[in-house]
Amino acid sequence: MKETVKEGRLYALFGKALLLSAAAFVMLYINPQIAHAASGPMGSQADGYYLDRDGNMTIYTEEGMENWLDAVYSTGYKAWVKTLTVNEGVTEIKDFGGEGHDYDLPFYGCTKLTTVSLPKSLIKIGDKAFAGCDSLTTVTIAEPSNLTTIGASAFYFDDSLTTINIPAGVTTIGSGAFKDCRALALDAATLPSGLTAINDSIFEDCLKMTGTLTIPAGVTSIGDKAFYRCEEMTSVTIPASVRSIGSEAFHGCVLTSLTIPDGVTSIGASAFYYCYKLKSVTIPASVTSIGASAFERCDALYSVTMLGETPPTLGDGGGSDNVFKDTLISTIDKTIYVPKSSIDTYKNSWTQWKNYINDGGSEENPDPPKEEDPDGPDTPGNKGGGSVKGLDPTQKEDTADKSAYADTVIDVQAHTVSSVVYSVDVEWGAMTFRYENSIWDATAHQTQTGAGWKVYDSVNDQALDTTEDAINRIQVTNHSNADVKAVLDYAGQTGYEDTTGRFTKAADDADTNYDDTKRTLTLATADNGKGESGAGKETVGCVYFMPDGIKENYKTSGIAKWTQLGTITVGIETAEQAEATE
Repeated sequence: MKETVKEGRLYALFGKALLLSAAAFVMLYINPQIAHAASGPMGSQADGYYLDRDGNMTIYTEEGMENWLDAVYSTGYKAWVKTLTVNEGVTEIKDFGGEGHDYDLPFYGCTKLTTVSLPKSLIKIGDKAFAGCDSLTTVTIAEPSNLTTIGASAFYFDDSLTTINIPAGVTTIGSGAFKDCRALALDAATLPSGLTAINDSIFEDCLKMTGTLTIPAGVTSIGDKAFYRCEEMTSVTIPASVRSIGSEAFHGCVLTSLTIPDGVTSIGASAFYYCYKLKSVTIPASVTSIGASAFERCDALYSVTMLGETPPTLGDGGGSDNVFKDTLISTIDKTIYVPKSSIDTYKNSWTQWKNYINDGGSEENPDPPKEEDPDGPDTPGNKGGGSVKGLDPTQKEDTADKSAYADTVIDVQAHTVSSVVYSVDVEWGAMTFRYENSIWDATAHQTQTGAGWKVYDSVNDQALDTTEDAINRIQVTNHSNADVKAVLDYAGQTGYEDTTGRFTKAADDADTNYDDTKRTLTLATADNGKGESGAGKETVGCVYFMPDGIKENYKTSGIAKWTQLGTITVGIETAEQAEATE
């Protein structure tokens, strides 16, 4: 479009509007559907665009998008587009004014648009390209794609969007690109490996993003409100490349596990505010600042382990801050673990939290004690659940169901030889038990035997009878350039010493070896790209733990609800270390 035409577009269109009769004005502007039905299809291949009578639009060229935009101002047909197909050869969905004005965007606010098909040739989806298309459900980008950039607010407030494939070659996703896409599920928005930053509000208020999110290696920063109120996100894997976590980045996520990698230097204000299922967190030595309210209202948080000998600054830097306000940390003494050599330094720096610092230090007592949680355990109806210390196993309760909960801390004993192992992740599923007690059968006039102890999924409210169903899952990921072994063990708590269990490798785990006798899971090196053009790939192993051996007298006398039965440990060894101990 010529610059002179572009500059005078609004004035020229206004002049044309004045020349229209009142009837034409009503037809074309007040009721575009009637106008469209009366005039039939719009455009042609020669014009570079075509809109048929049913609302199906084809864009043939970028000039066609511009011609369509011109037609919008004289017809009002923009709201009549229902499907969009962009043909090969088009490289950008762009803002023709270049200033971000809504009236220079060809598809902004197409409220009836439901599906979009984009070509392999597309390189960029511009800022606000499809924002406000609140009926849009599916975006398909042809593969292999040349797309590298998704602009800021590109799909903002497309709250019906459920499906989009983001090509692997995308390196930039702008701020707010998928903000308020409230129906977008996590597996529909896999992040491409080439990203270097997670920009502000990229998935803010994506309420349906469920499960585990893996942030690509190479990302160096997670922006403010990046995953704000992704209410169903339970786990996030943050790569070692990340250096900063922005303010409110994970505010309101239901994270049950969190690993902050060594290398992160700053955690922003309210970064994990109201992550109400998060129970423990380890802060690496690289962190130098933790913002105000960073972990406030993490209702179940009972343990914080600090690895740095120098205390990070809290909030305003004065040490008097609400970083751990309204958590179990703020009600239970001595559950902040710091290096033994730095206890006094932490107490002098963290004046508000000095009474919660463990006097033994993290070196002497790496396993936080289980303390009573007045809110009770995590259940579908209880967001404030946490860990509970073992109660009297002979205690009876006047309830039909006797339940026990094993809320375990996994000891990860990581060793390195000549800096060989640089990253090993351990993820842990929930361990939950229910005892179905004897019940009275009023018809047969007799007692029926209960089902006994079973693994129980409290989230889905069902008993699990098989290893394959078990949610007691341990997943180990080897990112290192060495073969490693995960050594698994289970030990019963005091009073439950004879409880036992078995580890079983997941049926779909074909890449690792498990020795049931030694309870070791062997994971091959992630440096498996030698001789190839690409990089290697991490090795992932998965086992399930199934409990057994509950004492018969405990079954008959009843076990207090939500009692810890034992602890699982996972030791990580390199192949050389394993050989040395054999």
